[in-house]
This record gives sequence, C-alpha cells and structure tokens, in this order.
Amino acid sequence: MEKFLIFIINPKAGNGKGEKVWKKVKKELQKRKVPYRSFFTQRPGHAKDLAQQMTHMHHENMKGIVAVGGDGTIHEVINGMVQYIHIPVGFISAGSGNDFARGFRLPRSTTQALNHILSSKFQRNKRYDLGEFRIGARKHKANHFSSSIGIGFDGEVAKQTNESKYKGILNTFGLGSLSYIFTLLKLSLKYEPYALTLRVDGKLYTFEDVWLVATTNIQYYGGGMKICPSARPDDGVLNLCIVHNLSRKKLFFLFGTVFLGLHTRLKEVTMLRGSEIQVETDRSVTMHADGEVIGSSPATIKVLPKRFTVI
Repeated sequence: MEKFLIFIINPKAGNGKGEKVWKKVKKELQKRKVPYRSFFTQRPGHAKDLAQQMTHMHHENMKGIVAVGGDGTIHEVINGMVQYIHIPVGFISAGSGNDFARGFRLPRSTTQALNHILSSKFQRNKRYDLGEFRIGARKHKANHFSSSIGIGFDGEVAKQTNESKYKGILNTFGLGSLSYIFTLLKLSLKYEPYALTLRVDGKLYTFEDVWLVATTNIQYYGGGMKICPSARPDDGVLNLCIVHNLSRKKLFFLFGTVFLGLHTRLKEVTMLRGSEIQVETDRSVTMHADGEVIGSSPATIKVLPKRFTVI
C-alpha cells in the first residue's frame, strides 16, 4: 500500500484563513496526485483527538501528519501523536502568531511550506526536543508543548487575546500578531505582579514583583517576540526569561526591545537554563502553552530530548 499524508485542518484558524489555505493546498495536492487524507477540526481539542486516532489506526501506512492552522493547532496535533514519535509532523501556517514556523525554521508562505513538505526526504527529518508540563501536583496528567510556556502576565495576554474581537478583525488583514500587542498595552495598566519560587535542576531561586516567566524551547513567542534569543529546540534544555522588579513605565520599554532580543540586557530580566523546572507562585496565575491557556500555577515543566520529528 502506498504511504500517504494526513492533513488536519483548523478551518477557523486566523479568522477563517485556515479554510482558505486548505483550498489552495488541496488544489495543489490533487494537481500533483499526492496520496492524502484530510480532516477538519470542529471544536477545541479535536485536532488532538484526530491525531491520536489517525496515528493509532494508520501509523504503519502514513508518511506524516500535517497541521494546517495556527500554533494552537500544531500544539494539539503534537499532543495527540506523542505515542508515535517516529511519525513526522509538518506545519502549514494559517494562524495569528505562527511562532512554531519561526522557531523551527519552516516556510511561512503556503506554497513554500507545501513544497517543503512534498519535496522533503523523509528519512532526513530532524528530531527535536519536546516540553512536558504538569499543572498542580506531580501525579497529575502530563501534557506537552513544542514552543513555549508562559506564566503570569503573558499567560493573561494569551487568554484575553484569544477571547478578544479584535484578534479576528486583525487576522482578516493578515495582522494577527498585532492583537497580542494591543492586549499587552491594555493589560499593562492594571496587571499586578506576583512572588515566584523556582527550582531549576534542583537549584532554588526566589523573585519578588514578577511580571512573567517564559519557559521556551525556541527563541520566539507571542507573535515573533524574541523572548529567549539563545533557545534552540535541539539542545536538550529549556530556556527561561523572568521579568521582575520592573516599573510599569519601564514595561513598555522592555516590550519595545523584546522583538530584537535586547531586553536580556536589562537588570530586571533574569535568564536561566535547565532541564526540569518547578514553579510556585504566591497566588494562582494564568499559564499558556504554545499560546493556548492551560490553567494556573503551580506547575512542573521538563524537557524530553529529541522526542518528536519535524518534516
């Protein structure tokens, strides 16, 4: 039996961009007579369920799974196929932030992304690190992230952006990344910092007046912010950026520098690296994984080296 690709499409990604992108991809697949099967998501979490079902049923016959959507779509797909790490995952951007494409150096245009997938020598696919997290006690179920986890201010930014009306409007004009900046500006006027206790590979750190903790596998998050410039998805460690003791006024300056990675020079920014991180806060604060809200602190986070494969 000829091996085939499976496409999981979020038609609502990017305020409907997902469906438009898929029409273009489908036309090209049919033109090239590429064997494939396709499935549309119908609800949050559906991409994970589809990936889980398809890998279980067809892991011997598929060449890979391709997510068509945003960072949330690829997040779900990877969580659905973690039991089959040998199956490659591909990505065609159709969302707002598209940090996955940036961080894993994948083409962001539809045509180039599809050409990349179809022309790839699948035996040369690269294995990358995967993040694992547990909300609350260690005994709780583990979930995974490919790009980043944000705790605090950035978690709240992700939550309010995903709930906003302007995200959809900006997506219509291809400016979805700006929606995070709008939320950031609005939230910066009223957000209250928190106290943080971190244990990184057994070493204890405490911080007061913390705005955010970003734990990343790649350089980018929040629609292109270069939050951890030295992060690499294949080095076996996670990178942390802790923003603390920062005045509300200086917060605007920090976010003016973060797209270039220059915020790391500020005394209010601490950069750390480690393979296992325990997070405790003096109050419950919002967390996101790959831009999707996952709950609230406390949490345990660790890296799983070379755990998933990217086309």
